[in-house]
Amino acid sequence: MAHGIVAGAGIFGVTAALELRKRGFRVSLLDPGPLPHPLAASTDISKVVRMEYGPDEDYMALMEEARDGWLAWNEAWIRDGREPLYHETGVVMVCRDPMAPGGFEYESLRVLRRRGHTPERLDAGGLAARFPAWETGRYVDGFFHAKGGYAESGRVVAALVDQACRTGVTVHEGCRVEALVEAGNRVTGVRCDDGAVLRGDFVVVAAGAWTGKLLGLEPALRATGHPVFHLRPRDPAPFTPARFPTFTADVARTGYYGFPLNRDGVVKVANHGVGLH
Repeated sequence: MAHGIVAGAGIFGVTAALELRKRGFRVSLLDPGPLPHPLAASTDISKVVRMEYGPDEDYMALMEEARDGWLAWNEAWIRDGREPLYHETGVVMVCRDPMAPGGFEYESLRVLRRRGHTPERLDAGGLAARFPAWETGRYVDGFFHAKGGYAESGRVVAALVDQACRTGVTVHEGCRVEALVEAGNRVTGVRCDDGAVLRGDFVVVAAGAWTGKLLGLEPALRATGHPVFHLRPRDPAPFTPARFPTFTADVARTGYYGFPLNRDGVVKVANHGVGLH
């Protein structure tokens, strides 16, 4: 049986390990830990699951398939006596000016309709009535799409690592990969920070922000940091998922997006932009 090594147990690493195991490979999953790693991009309390990516219809098609996967995971977790970790709150996308051809929200709406989805168009009055936590009048146009929401990202990684262990993946928590080991013109394993070398038939690098350092690609490949705010509102009622779904706020210009009140009473707002090195 061929042996695959996966360096990094974030969402890409653990799902790669699960898929390789499903295909019959012997798999070693390596991570410095703890899992989920507190500095991994796939950790935190939530990540957006949405279909809307402007005019990119291929991306939307991928996300339609991904949403089916999230729903299937929810069903599997429920069968195992766990709580579902994907929450279909819907996604509202709002903008400060009327939507126009070429704009991110307009093109997202157009492609949704082209692919048979039924988003709800909302003007300033509709937005104010439907989502009272939003400042009245600032956002004048947008739409709500019921198929989408967020995943509890850190909890998802923990659940998938547990699933990997149960399906026969060997998880090496506490193993920090420092270098790839090569023989001739192919990678044959990895070297860890304690000097140990683990050999395999192939290596999958899923090291996230550490990829540039591991592959010797710095400074051409650099990680960036982005602001994330965890807020606990005095009055949680306006921020429940039914009244405050997962959102983007004129995101192509501002970078702002966020999430409704979670199980711990926290509202998350974040900004996606060029970031800080």
